[in-house]
Amino acid sequence: MKSPEHNSEVNKEVIPSELAVRVFEIANLASEILLKYRQQVLKVDYKKDEFDPVTVADRESDALIRGELQKSFPGDLILSEENDNIPNNYTGRVWMVDPLNGTKSFIKGTDTFAVVIGLVENGVPIFGCVDVPAQSKSFYAEKSRGAFQKSDGKFERIHASSVHEIEKARLITREPSGDVRPIEEKLDELPFMERIAEGSGAKLCVIAVGDAEAHINTNMRASKWDIAAPQVILEEAGGVVTDLDGKVIDYKDGSINLGRSFVASANRELHEKIIRELGILKV
Repeated sequence: MKSPEHNSEVNKEVIPSELAVRVFEIANLASEILLKYRQQVLKVDYKKDEFDPVTVADRESDALIRGELQKSFPGDLILSEENDNIPNNYTGRVWMVDPLNGTKSFIKGTDTFAVVIGLVENGVPIFGCVDVPAQSKSFYAEKSRGAFQKSDGKFERIHASSVHEIEKARLITREPSGDVRPIEEKLDELPFMERIAEGSGAKLCVIAVGDAEAHINTNMRASKWDIAAPQVILEEAGGVVTDLDGKVIDYKDGSINLGRSFVASANRELHEKIIRELGILKV
């Protein structure tokens, strides 16, 4: 349920900043690469284990995005899932990139994969772009300037739901997969009104547009590139993102991984209730 007071703003067209326009150009080029390989029979390699696949599409998208970011923003650092050139500190401007978010879904031929590009400055996400090319959906946000979705060639402002009771909220879950995550058994005890299976890519954007209220990420190997861009989009739409303990995500930490995964909610009141319940369940 979207907040009524925002209805008059939703349909207002906005003009993206020069930075946003440039990043969308890069994301669109990367999306063209992914669409080129979509539903082809691809050779699949594995980085850590069978649950961490990588393909030529991941690698080509990564090379394109990093090359274009380096040309456009030469003083910035880049952290990308598919590249071993990892920044040695995160106190300045760092682009955090997932060149193919949802590789497992991509390999299956589904349409939920995305290009994810975020910018973190001094430990704070300040820009996010999520492009879901197979669904013709694009989202972006700049800190303190609002969150937007591209519709019919125009960018329109989006707002998260005002539902603040867990019993009335819709939880986005991951699509079924072969890896077992014990935390999910505990989450089954939470009394959400509905559970919606959604592939990787734009889970937090679904919350940002008001089509769901929460997502509790169960991947304890979640990384900075998974969340930086969607975080600023959801927060600018009125939502909240923290780790599982309700703490601010530490982007200055030297590790590429998040310490305690993350929770995303449509508003502060709902978020606090979810965090409280996770504490009781000892998640």
